[in-house]
Amino acid sequence: MKNENISHFKVNKVLAVLAFLHWLLSFVTDRLFFTYTLFDFSDRKQSLLSVYGWGIKFVFLVVLFLLWQLAGWIYRRYKENSETVKKRLWYTGIYFGLMVLLLFCVWPGAWRMDEFGILRDAKTLLPTFWQGYLTSLFYSFSLMLLPTPAGVVVLQCLVNACCVGYVCEKAEKLLKVKHRIWLFLPFLTFPVLDSNMYPMRMSVYVFLELFLAAVFLSAVWENRTLTKTETVLAVIVTALVAVWRTEGIYYLVWIPIVYLVIFWKQESRKRKLFFAIAVAVATLGVMVPQTVGNKLVSGDQYEITSMVLPLAPLLCEAEGKELELMEDIDKVIDTDLMIAGYQEGKSGISVFWSEPALIRQGYSAKEYGAFKSAYYRLILCYPKVFLQERLYTFTHSYGILNDTRDLFDSMDVVNFIEFRENYSGVKGISSELRRGVFSVLELWNSSHGTEKNPLFTYVYSFLPALAVLLLAALICFSKRNYKVLVVLLGVLGKVPLIFITAPSLLFMYYYGIYLIGTVGFVYGVIYYAKSKKNPEKISDSGN
Repeated sequence: MKNENISHFKVNKVLAVLAFLHWLLSFVTDRLFFTYTLFDFSDRKQSLLSVYGWGIKFVFLVVLFLLWQLAGWIYRRYKENSETVKKRLWYTGIYFGLMVLLLFCVWPGAWRMDEFGILRDAKTLLPTFWQGYLTSLFYSFSLMLLPTPAGVVVLQCLVNACCVGYVCEKAEKLLKVKHRIWLFLPFLTFPVLDSNMYPMRMSVYVFLELFLAAVFLSAVWENRTLTKTETVLAVIVTALVAVWRTEGIYYLVWIPIVYLVIFWKQESRKRKLFFAIAVAVATLGVMVPQTVGNKLVSGDQYEITSMVLPLAPLLCEAEGKELELMEDIDKVIDTDLMIAGYQEGKSGISVFWSEPALIRQGYSAKEYGAFKSAYYRLILCYPKVFLQERLYTFTHSYGILNDTRDLFDSMDVVNFIEFRENYSGVKGISSELRRGVFSVLELWNSSHGTEKNPLFTYVYSFLPALAVLLLAALICFSKRNYKVLVVLLGVLGKVPLIFITAPSLLFMYYYGIYLIGTVGFVYGVIYYAKSKKNPEKISDSGN
């Protein structure tokens, strides 16, 4: 494992100069997309924006430095005939090439809803805290590298391809497959391909989760500790997945537990403590801007969205009965509007977005605390109502936001019109090709039809993948394979959190379960087939 480490990493001065020159060039290429100001100190607001803009540009300089150094390190390892590096590059290159080809067909990607606002704010380097400031940073840095909206999708596909390269290389070593092309199968399903074209945080987030699981599982299987490179990456990725999505905060505790269980005998107490502290420090460092931004910009509304779906039927059930609880809730949410909307057939989240007056203005922190307490007490009063709504949302979470097939044609949505008119490099090569590809990926009955194929609800369901992970966890428990079990429980840990808080019936909330479960299923089938055919060639490590 020594040749996989970063301990021999040395700064390449030539590449450092090239990174600086690239940074200087970005001030010119930024004019193709951005409208930020770096030298406007006319008033306090403009001064703050200028300082903030310089901060982003200096962070981008660090990013460029790391990217150029990483490219140089990979090249040196490749020239040294590192088999591991060559295999990972092969998998990464093949998958990235396929994704670029797909993007070429559906250029500039699957733009649907919230991402238009993120892109709009990114033009001036402003963060969008509703979807996570990390998403805004990803947009900004992607657009500084490739100054067109599709650049976000390109960089997203590159990150995902790097994760695929790592996973496939480890799987090849584990499964000893002859035809490596089979290892790509779980990454070529319709939901994965469609999500790769969707420039949203979840599309990258789930691949980071997969990478994190693969890092620990490969260490278990190979009966080794993490290399220094893997340790650093595990800390960084844990911080990202813990903060980028609200439900991911449990990783702050779970990943140190995974490390403790897996390396209970192999690592010293000092090293295990150091890992836990590193994860905590990195996570808190990433978390602070998001927490501050939420308070300044979003207030309590993001948290409220996690309650409105079950709250609507709960209010209808409690109307005229739980007067005190209803009164506490009404100080934050107009209960009459919510009940009326729900009785008209709208869901709680639909009422939230369609009724601007739903959220009361000027409520206090004490009143908001009472609102949450009343919500939880309503759940205890009517658990059946709550569970019925949550189960329905759980089993029907296969939806996709909007229809993006006609992004360049007949769609008269304000966001689409602005996108077509205000950004360069967004015109696809063929509207018919784009429409046809998305019709296949999203299982529309026809390229111009408005009905989905009945198979859509099965293809985009995460439930089979969840069943695979639960079965794997039960098998590990029965065989007392606690090292693998603790990793699987970490992956499954998000399910009850999403079950309780999911604000709508969207596939993307459980996409991580779908991807990791699909990878586990495909590789499990390959492992089973290989073990039946050549049992002596399959390692028993990690039992």
